[in-house]
Amino acid sequence: MGLSSLPTPSEGMLTLVLVNTALTISILKSIAFAALRALRLRPLPDPSPDFSTDDSAAAVTFSAEPSPLDRFRSRFKPFRIGRRWAGDCRVCLARFEPESEVDRLPCGHVFHKACIDRWLEYHHVTCPLCRSRLLPPDDSLPSF
Repeated sequence: MGLSSLPTPSEGMLTLVLVNTALTISILKSIAFAALRALRLRPLPDPSPDFSTDDSAAAVTFSAEPSPLDRFRSRFKPFRIGRRWAGDCRVCLARFEPESEVDRLPCGHVFHKACIDRWLEYHHVTCPLCRSRLLPPDDSLPSF
């Protein structure tokens, strides 16, 4: 009587299968990109994305690119702070100890070297505090 607007069991099953298939593909894609990122491999963009002339499967080539940490370290060197330095690291929230190794970012914020290294290992290229860019954008790398 009042249940005529509900989908039939066969329609519900098809929808369930399609949604689960899409989610599985999405999860597998995320796992594949995470594995590539962990191995520091990135897919190179295809210079000629014309798919109408070539019916064969396109091979994806990979290249080892410098990580954000490597790019940051090539431009900025850590330094040791003096005994009178007051303040704390806004990543780990610990006070700077005398003779700690720290990094001053282009925006002026100061963090422990280990804290900013770990931040950059996660492919964050912004300041953890103000989100200003630490490195110039690299347009040749695809974003994941």
